[in-house]
Amino acid sequence: MDMIESHTAHANNNNRYLFVCIGHDNFGIPIGSVKEVIEYTDTTMIPMCSTVIKGVINVRGSVIPVLDIQNRLSLKKTLDYDRYSCIVLYEFIDEVIGETVTVGMLVNSVVSIEYIIDDHLESSPSFGSNIPRQYVWKMAKLHNRLTTLLDMSKVLDINEINALLKTSQDIFFTDYCKL
Repeated sequence: MDMIESHTAHANNNNRYLFVCIGHDNFGIPIGSVKEVIEYTDTTMIPMCSTVIKGVINVRGSVIPVLDIQNRLSLKKTLDYDRYSCIVLYEFIDEVIGETVTVGMLVNSVVSIEYIIDDHLESSPSFGSNIPRQYVWKMAKLHNRLTTLLDMSKVLDINEINALLKTSQDIFFTDYCKL
């Protein structure tokens, strides 16, 4: 049995990951909550937003906020978005409001879907990562290298994102009032 098997070999979504390129690195996202991957489209900017929020898009009548994941992960070396860029629609339950929320995540490209057995998961290192540690769930041995699996509950922490938004708006209004 191969260490990493094709996504068609297993139906268990708990060990399947969508690997995406964000900036210069690949990251794994649990596929169970990935609703859809769509072509990158221009977003409608939201005034006074932090750089984490790229804007909103309309997907079949629903307005979906789109996060710039390079900025959310605080990557120092970023890449421009291009024709290979995609928006990953990720669905989760917001515990505060008790409702299902869909958020778009702008990524540089989709790399693959992989099945990873538990034996190939390792704890995240305490240092040496190029993203803040709270966003790292585990490391996975993938094609003879270690790849970061994201902790999506932290990456998509609505309370933290809203706090960033509020701080951004406070700064805007403070600067505006100084004029």
